[in-house]
Amino acid sequence: MTSPRRGNHFPDFFTTKGPIPLNVTPINFDNRIYYQASIVSQTSELDVDARPHLKPYLDNDDEIIDCADMEENYDISLTKSGKFQTSFYVPSSFHSFLIGAKGSKLKAFQRSTNTTIKIPRINERGDVVILGETERQVASARTQIAMTIAQRKDRMPPTHFISIPIDSTIIRQNLEKFHHAVLQNPSKGVTDSLFQKAVKVHLTVAVLILLDDEEIENAKKCLQACYEEHITAIFAKNKKYKVRVQGLEIMNDDPSNVYVLYAKVQMADPELNGKLQKMCDGILSYFLRAGLAKKEADRVKLHMTVMNASFRKGNGRSMPFDARELLEEHGNFYFGEFELKQLDLCIRGTTTNELGEPKYYDTALNIIS
Repeated sequence: MTSPRRGNHFPDFFTTKGPIPLNVTPINFDNRIYYQASIVSQTSELDVDARPHLKPYLDNDDEIIDCADMEENYDISLTKSGKFQTSFYVPSSFHSFLIGAKGSKLKAFQRSTNTTIKIPRINERGDVVILGETERQVASARTQIAMTIAQRKDRMPPTHFISIPIDSTIIRQNLEKFHHAVLQNPSKGVTDSLFQKAVKVHLTVAVLILLDDEEIENAKKCLQACYEEHITAIFAKNKKYKVRVQGLEIMNDDPSNVYVLYAKVQMADPELNGKLQKMCDGILSYFLRAGLAKKEADRVKLHMTVMNASFRKGNGRSMPFDARELLEEHGNFYFGEFELKQLDLCIRGTTTNELGEPKYYDTALNIIS
């Protein structure tokens, strides 16, 4: 299966180390054309201080984009009238944001890039079309629109995620044993509700923001293409690979105030160490390039969640717990091994059945090797 056309999506640089910039300026340097992304202060739209998870700018060179790289990502064609044109899909929920009050934002986009931009009416499906006298004008307009959407989208909660299900009776049983053992002598803040339900255990590879059926379908195509192009180059088809789940770690540095306790994950065969990380990082990169993933870190954090303060019920929700004794007694706890055989596109918030009982996430797609 061939990969989805990259020209229909946003290129890699829209997920940057800092706040998403809104303007792109062409720069002549060493006989080449570059684009430099510059930040526009718009406190009404983006409060940087309210987003401490974003890394600060360390080197502005990272924000300089080669024009050739941009053109590789964009489908720009020459029309019969002699103008350059590009078209790309934007979820209808963003249309009003791009148009602005009385068309103010749309006019600003057109004025700053000297292009004509056609956006479907509010809640109407269709592509955004950009027309300009030069390829550079069209590319610049598309870049500004895409960055503006990326900025807006980055503030939205994830809707889906790519996961590796941990389908192992032994691991589920051992998780229950661990749960029971810890509650025999619970430390401060440890309650029954903190523990992950055994039926839900998985490895999260990438979190996604998919706003309509078209983006969901594109995510399915991306996952299938990623499997064929990337994953099978690392793990051969129809061959069994085992993953070991053993040992406990915390997400923060203070074991007396813990929010997330997780089990470490690695390949059962030491000779394959590094391949699982390479596969997961590649999947994340694939979805970032497609403009579908939410960038939370430079690498995938391979882990199986065991306890999470956000699961807490009642008063003191999300209050941390003391994991010092727990780590001392169970720090090398062996949960078991599972077969690496499936990737899921999961739907968030779908972990209870009609009776309110816990279950595994509903999935939009399963890929079985």
